[in-house]
Amino acid sequence: MPWLIIAGLLWAGIFIKPKAVGSTVEPPVIERSDAFFGFAAPESSQLWAAGNHGKIIHSKDGGTSWKSQGPSTAHHLQDVAAWDTHRLLAVGNGGMVLLTADGGVKWEQKRIDFLPASLDKLLRVKALADGRAWAVGEMGALLYSGDYGKTWERRRPAQDTAFNDIAMMDEKSGWVVGEAGAILRTTDGGIHWDMTPSGVKSSLMALAFRDAQNAVAVGLEGVILVTRDGGKTWRRAVATRKDGAPLKLHFYDVIWDGSRKQWLVVGDQGVYAKADAEAATWTGGGLDAMELAWHTRIASSGDRFYLAGATLGEWSGEDGSWRRLGAGK
Repeated sequence: MPWLIIAGLLWAGIFIKPKAVGSTVEPPVIERSDAFFGFAAPESSQLWAAGNHGKIIHSKDGGTSWKSQGPSTAHHLQDVAAWDTHRLLAVGNGGMVLLTADGGVKWEQKRIDFLPASLDKLLRVKALADGRAWAVGEMGALLYSGDYGKTWERRRPAQDTAFNDIAMMDEKSGWVVGEAGAILRTTDGGIHWDMTPSGVKSSLMALAFRDAQNAVAVGLEGVILVTRDGGKTWRRAVATRKDGAPLKLHFYDVIWDGSRKQWLVVGDQGVYAKADAEAATWTGGGLDAMELAWHTRIASSGDRFYLAGATLGEWSGEDGSWRRLGAGK
């Protein structure tokens, strides 16, 4: 009998394989460790975010649900822009450019090989009409593409300055901001760029234009600069909290909200500031008492705003309306 039992156990161990019970638990699309540096909203329901470790996520329902896209890459993506819901491009560390022509079903990955091997981070990209695009980044990278990002050319020699944002009003007129208060202006489509005094030494991180004459640039240490003459001269503005205390935290992005005729700025520690069309008086505070994360991008989509950064979230522009998206919301 003992030998029969032993034989039976051996047979069972060799020929009977255990079956898995239940299903594999898939990780959430948006995880707590994620950071999203860029955001694109070509339509109110169609949203894309790009961030660390080459992660690209897409929502078809205005941010209610998300799906992962993009090839696997070790390089962080710093920004994403869209011509429409089919054609998009993302840029990031390592001089990487990712392109899609089918809404993100497939992404083509390439490196801009004329960028220096170590200081080759692309920080911002803008998609304009007719397949035109501009990208800026480290070592004075100021790049232009006229074929939906397939090929790129320098529009300014390399220099030991990082450019953080670019805004083109039309095919001829544009502005760039960067380190140490740098502001550059072109009136011939980027063939020539002239330095414009900003009056500040802090790095400028972003700028946006309301029209050809009125614009706002923001940067580190709470800097807000306003122009009313098309970028020829800039004056300093100060944002304060409701109690009158100045907001001296870093500001990373600014947009003009045409539907509500207001400027919106976001930055470090969940802070925001806003002003009317004249951009003379700025007030702000925190998105939420529990939201202390930094945000590098703000984008409008329908009647909502979406913020990308250490957290991804949705905001109506009013106090108490902040809502995190994904893990940890």
